[in-house]
Amino acid sequence: MKEQQSGSLKVTVVIITYNRAEMLKEALASLTTQSRFPDEVLVVDNNSSDHTKAVAESFKGRLNMSYVFEPVQGVSSARNAGIRHAQGDIIVYLDDDCIAEKDWLYYMEIPFIRDPSIGMVGGQIGNCRVKGTLIEDYCIAASLLSVEK
Repeated sequence: MKEQQSGSLKVTVVIITYNRAEMLKEALASLTTQSRFPDEVLVVDNNSSDHTKAVAESFKGRLNMSYVFEPVQGVSSARNAGIRHAQGDIIVYLDDDCIAEKDWLYYMEIPFIRDPSIGMVGGQIGNCRVKGTLIEDYCIAASLLSVEK
């Protein structure tokens, strides 16, 4: 059962992306069904050559969404661009190849409401959609470590 949240915060979801327009579409669609709707969504395009911008802008009517173009390649440049443009009290990152479960944002906000001194939280990663990557390796290793003996 979900607890009642009092004193909710303004939450910005940042998605950084590079040439994954179709996966981005699914990630953004998952944000439209959240039980705790995002106050702001920033898509940081890290110099894509596909139709990423069109996908992002197609969600402007369903999400309080902004598109940010970051020409300097690299995850750190893109994440920092997200931080610079975010207006929320907290920033939550969602990878472009992820689909957020319905209550994901609700549960990400709870620790910050309970304890204002919290600086960062993380969540469980499951069902990797990009095969042969470090993320997939992490998911496999994490699931092996979590198996009870």
